[in-house]
Amino acid sequence: MPSESQRASKVAAALSTKEQDLDTTGSLAVSDSMENKPMKKITTFTTLSLVLLGFAACDSKVESSRKEAIESKADALENKADTVRKDAKTDATNLTKQAAMDADAAKDAAKARAEAEKKAAEGTAESVRKSGDQAAKALEEKAKETREQK
Repeated sequence: MPSESQRASKVAAALSTKEQDLDTTGSLAVSDSMENKPMKKITTFTTLSLVLLGFAACDSKVESSRKEAIESKADALENKADTVRKDAKTDATNLTKQAAMDADAAKDAAKARAEAEKKAAEGTAESVRKSGDQAAKALEEKAKETREQK
């Protein structure tokens, strides 16, 4: 099936020939006498131009349906992009919240570990103090015994 531009060029070719008989009786014939009449040339050229412009300006049904399909596809892609953008924003918000909760949990764990280490250090210090006191008492006892031997 020829396109509209091909049909328009066929019409233009048919109208541009110098002689054309549409009727065997000669009632509609374009001949060399038309060249002597510039107004008829201008009118013919203008009519031909308008017809060609009309063919070029009209969208065929196929073209219209193609444009609608493309527009529909573009709308679907835009909707999908909006959904992806919304999902990404939600995911980013959730990740931010999770990171804050993880940081709080890490702080709590570090605090608990520090408390445990502090208690362990205090226990060690207390046992060193006790053993030091016992060693000092033992030495004092020995010193007392040594004095009593005199």
